[in-house]
Amino acid sequence: MYVYEDNGIVIQDDEKIVVDPHRKRVDADRIFVSHAHSDHVNIGAKNPSTYYMTSPTHGLVEKKIPLAAIWEKLNYKLHVHGEQHKISLVNSGHIWGSAQIVVEGEKKVVVTTDMKLQDSIIQKGAEIVPCDILVIESTFGKKEFSFPEREKVYAEMGKWIRNAQNQNMLPVLQGYSTGKAQELTKIVNEYSTAIPFVHKNVFEKNSIAKAHGANIGTFELIDHNLREAEVLILPPNLCDFETLHAISVSAKKSVVSGIATGWPSRDNGFQTHFPLSDHADFDQLMDYVGKAEPKQVFTDHGFEKELAIAIQKEFK
Repeated sequence: MYVYEDNGIVIQDDEKIVVDPHRKRVDADRIFVSHAHSDHVNIGAKNPSTYYMTSPTHGLVEKKIPLAAIWEKLNYKLHVHGEQHKISLVNSGHIWGSAQIVVEGEKKVVVTTDMKLQDSIIQKGAEIVPCDILVIESTFGKKEFSFPEREKVYAEMGKWIRNAQNQNMLPVLQGYSTGKAQELTKIVNEYSTAIPFVHKNVFEKNSIAKAHGANIGTFELIDHNLREAEVLILPPNLCDFETLHAISVSAKKSVVSGIATGWPSRDNGFQTHFPLSDHADFDQLMDYVGKAEPKQVFTDHGFEKELAIAIQKEFK
C-alpha cells in the first residue's frame, strides 16, 4: 500500500483512492471530498469515478456539482467496500459535515483532512482513530499556535456584542460563509439577546446546514433592513473600510468589527480579534498523533516540516 501526494492525497495498491483532489480531472477508482470549503471541492463532470461525501457536505456544495458527475452520499461510520479496501467517513470536527477518511486494507490509513479536537457550540470535535498510517493536517503545526478554550472566546464575543449595543453601535462579525458563519450564528443566539442579520451567502449556507441538522438558532437576511439590525454576520472579504462605512451610513450607527480566526491579528479601535479557528492548534495535533499511535505519519498542508520535526522528537 502506497500513500502519497499527487493531485490530492492518494492511497493506492491495486485500487486507487484520492482524497480532496486539487483539479477536476482525476485518475482514481474512488474520490472522497472531505468537506465543503472551496479549496477542497473540485468535482469534474467527465470523471468516471464516484465522488463520496457526507450528506451535509453534499448539500453545501451541491451547486458546484456538474450534472454529469457521479456522486454518492455516505453517512459517518458506514462503509464503502472495494476489492481490497473498506472505506468510511469519520467526523473531523472542522465544519458541519466535515469528515476524516479511513481506509482499511493491508494497513489502516487515516487522512484527517482539516480537523479540530475541540468541541464547538454546534458540533463535536474530531474522533481520534487509531491507525497504521496517519496523514494529518499541519495548518497550525508550530508550537507558537495555541488556542484558548472555545467557551472563553464565546463569552468574550457575547460581552463585546453587549458593550457595542450599550453604546448604540452596530457590531459586525466576520466569518466565512461556509463553516465559521454557522458557529457565529449560534454564538450570537446563545450569548446575546440579538438575532443576527446575515449576508445572503451566509443565509444560504446557514439554511442548508440547518436543513441537514445543524442547531444554529435563528437568523435574518440582510435586505434593506439595516436599521433594524443589532448584529451583522458578513464574509471577511466584504469587510473593507468602504463597505463598513456604507453600512454605518445606512444603519445610522457607528460600526465596530470583529474577526474570528486562528491567525494572529491585532486588536485596534476598528477591529477586534477573536482567536476562534476551525483547525486544530499544535497541542491538538500532537494529541491526535499520540493517541492514534500510528507507525508512520505524513504531515500535510501548512507547516509540514515543522510539525514533522516536532512529531519525530516527541514520539521517536
